[in-house]
Amino acid sequence: MKLLIADDEQLMRQGIMKKIQMSGLPITAVFEAGDGVEALRVLHEVKPDIVITDIRMPLMDGLTFLKEAAQAMPELQFIVISGYGEFDYARKAIQFGVTDYLLKPVDKEELKESLLRVIGKIRQRLEQSEAGEQIKHLQSSAEESIRERMLSKLIQYGPGGVPQAERDEQLLALRRSCSYFVAVVFVLQAVKLPHLSFRQGDEKLLSFAVQNMISTVLESTERKGVLFRHAMLENELVYVLGGHSPFETVTLHRELEEILGGIQRHLKLEATIGCGGAVNQMEIIQQSYQQAKQALRNCIIHGNGRIYMNDAGEQVKAGLHSVISREDEALLLRFLSECNVAALTGWIDERVETIAAGKQVSFAHLESFCVEFHLLLRKYLLTQTSIPEWIIGELDDLLTWLHSLKQWQDMQGHLSEMIHNIAGHLYKLRHSSEYSVIDEVKLYIDSSLHEPINLQTIADRFYFHPSYFSRRFKERFGESFVNYLTAARLRKSEQFLRDSNLKIQEIAELVGFKDAAYFSSVFRKSTGMTPVQFRATVSSKI
Repeated sequence: MKLLIADDEQLMRQGIMKKIQMSGLPITAVFEAGDGVEALRVLHEVKPDIVITDIRMPLMDGLTFLKEAAQAMPELQFIVISGYGEFDYARKAIQFGVTDYLLKPVDKEELKESLLRVIGKIRQRLEQSEAGEQIKHLQSSAEESIRERMLSKLIQYGPGGVPQAERDEQLLALRRSCSYFVAVVFVLQAVKLPHLSFRQGDEKLLSFAVQNMISTVLESTERKGVLFRHAMLENELVYVLGGHSPFETVTLHRELEEILGGIQRHLKLEATIGCGGAVNQMEIIQQSYQQAKQALRNCIIHGNGRIYMNDAGEQVKAGLHSVISREDEALLLRFLSECNVAALTGWIDERVETIAAGKQVSFAHLESFCVEFHLLLRKYLLTQTSIPEWIIGELDDLLTWLHSLKQWQDMQGHLSEMIHNIAGHLYKLRHSSEYSVIDEVKLYIDSSLHEPINLQTIADRFYFHPSYFSRRFKERFGESFVNYLTAARLRKSEQFLRDSNLKIQEIAELVGFKDAAYFSSVFRKSTGMTPVQFRATVSSKI
């Protein structure tokens, strides 16, 4: 992989290069740039996979460089470095897809961990692209299903990861005849048949009725489209609409209203529609699809059964204009230093409700607030510990959780949980290192096998973030938390089977299995014998 370092301080660039060379990471080439203008030139010449950039640089600052670089290479991964007093700039950089940010001076281990996360993302994307190439090997007699999978990967990752898209007749016709493309996503209410005149087994007929209504309204002599069901999301239809000229938002919205009304009146179904922005190349249609999905997130505030148009300006506004003022930040940092949980959770509840009640509020505003709050917590925790992710998780964990939300009110509880984790965990951090804490958890597991232990109960007891703890546990012991727990329970059960006359049900309960049958099934899968057979085998050898 190739990496570009953009920083106006030569010593800083050389220091980062040396740390990367000593890290042993698969970085094959490292390039330098002393300012944003030079960085853009190098970017186009060498096409790096990763960029590490300073926030403040001459000629073109880091934020402007990030914006232009992200537009030029949407899949580029960014790491931002900044001084402690430049937190606000780093916070604004999140809107451009920054994966992580590091404080100066850059710590060798933090840099390595950050690069590992970025490299992991790149590899995951490449694996997904490779998976797209394997579609032709799918053993399925249903050509429609195969095509849906191909088209679903197209709008997720773009044509580059799906070679079959280049040969699809409808897509070829759309690309030849149109200059502008937009993705429209229809999320349909789940319905059980029979429904109206549709009988059991008429699922395809009902789907055809919806698709026919969409195509009839949107297609014309000036526009064409490709409509398909998302292969991984059962109730989602995606329409890739192409036109000769730019789409008029007012006209498109009116047509979508006609479709929405028709689905409700004639089919008695509720539908919610998200519309992305127009792009001028089919190769970047996934951008429009992601915008449509982002627009749909507004339904957690305003409800289903509506049309949500992409408003890129509103999203940028949400990212640029902080909803946590300097006064708020000073107050929150004081509350954190005092571990004043009640004051912090009260502030969270009030602020989230205030944002959600705004007249022009969108999901982007709430998302921006959560990101800012997470960064502020991380900023404070960096003054207390070098591993804040233990307590609040990584930013990706938060973003993934946010995009699974069903209602905005759940944000309050999730952010408050972070505060409780901080208050409880700070006491342990003053007396324990990262690995000694993991060892403490291991000792607790070994001595509490009879209790209903799982990842969440461990996280609650030790004030960890579950996802981050799970990753660190596997790094420490070479196996997942779940596998370790199961293996520990089975080892203990073998000891009871050898050294006692306890009944199988009693042994099962002593090692954390309430059901003897399930215990026997897990035991047999691991050892090749049932508990009774194991006991008999051991007894015969005595």
